[in-house]
Amino acid sequence: MFNSLDAPLILVVAGWVTYVVAMSASRILSRSEILPDKPNHRSSHENVTSRAGGLAICGGWLVGLIILAVFSGVAEIARYSALIGGLTLLAMGVGFVDDKWSVPAFIKFFGQLAVAAIFVVLFGALAFAPVPFFGEIALGAAGAVVTVLWIVGFMNAFNFMDGANGVAAGAASVGLSAFAIIAAFSGVPFAAAAAILMALACFGFLPANLARGKLFMGDNGSQSVSFAIACLGIYAANETGGRVSALVMPVIFLPFIFDVSWTLLHRAIRKKNIMSAHREHNYHLLLRFGASHLKVALIYMALTAFSSAAAILMLALPPTTQWLAPALLCAVFALVASGLYRAASKKGFLDGGSEAAAPKLESLDYELPAAK
Repeated sequence: MFNSLDAPLILVVAGWVTYVVAMSASRILSRSEILPDKPNHRSSHENVTSRAGGLAICGGWLVGLIILAVFSGVAEIARYSALIGGLTLLAMGVGFVDDKWSVPAFIKFFGQLAVAAIFVVLFGALAFAPVPFFGEIALGAAGAVVTVLWIVGFMNAFNFMDGANGVAAGAASVGLSAFAIIAAFSGVPFAAAAAILMALACFGFLPANLARGKLFMGDNGSQSVSFAIACLGIYAANETGGRVSALVMPVIFLPFIFDVSWTLLHRAIRKKNIMSAHREHNYHLLLRFGASHLKVALIYMALTAFSSAAAILMLALPPTTQWLAPALLCAVFALVASGLYRAASKKGFLDGGSEAAAPKLESLDYELPAAK
């Protein structure tokens, strides 16, 4: 793939168009009443705000993929673009339905399972994975289960972290850019191109979301972006026979995965309902300590960049020891999170105090407006 001398130019054009379409669509949608989020007595925002940001992100990304498919002249690129683009649209549809009608959780979960299963049918399950002390092993039939669990799990983790302006889109921009570099140098050009286009689409969305909170990503955005991220990680691992480790994408986005896991575990230990709305994610606590949305977004972008560097270094390790990268990162994150939670507990931000100290959220993945 991409043997033509025109390939760099095609990618530059596709990237520029992706960014412009995503940014322009975000501006238009920020003034629209599509998927309106109307404030009520439990809301944290004051004005009706559209949750249609995913339409702008996906729209820009799909336009970029179409340019890539049409002008590359490579049938395989066209095929992969159509398949991954179509599946991501389905994932966006799952989120759109929830944004529009607030469907029960089990229906949304079924939709996530369905789109993940279709990916396995069309692209294949994860074939190899590094296991501590045993190295790279063939997963066989278990690969399908691992793949579906990873995709659905990451879609939900990303959704939970989409609760402050700029955090999800900003981290996705950084993480996907790093992954694109890894994929490009590992001989997976389609994964590299698709990743950098999605990074640019998320970046184009940021001005409307991060600056003043005029547009929210919504479930339609969080579900589609996270699905694409999860699938590109599997695709690259399979295409390289494990040279791009299956751990690469989880390590890059470990700040998100850790935050969700830490919060749910902490609530479970305290015998709190882990399925109820709360404001105890690390980014929630940072906001409640007075950090602006911009500062919190920059923190998570920096953490994602740090994890991305760890993922790159991890690839230099043999498969038997690659688990050290996420283990060490988790240890560092746990040390910082412990301090944050101790301070939050003293302030009354946890348990009953957390509910009384601030407005309640409508859902775990609710997006807050930018701090004024």
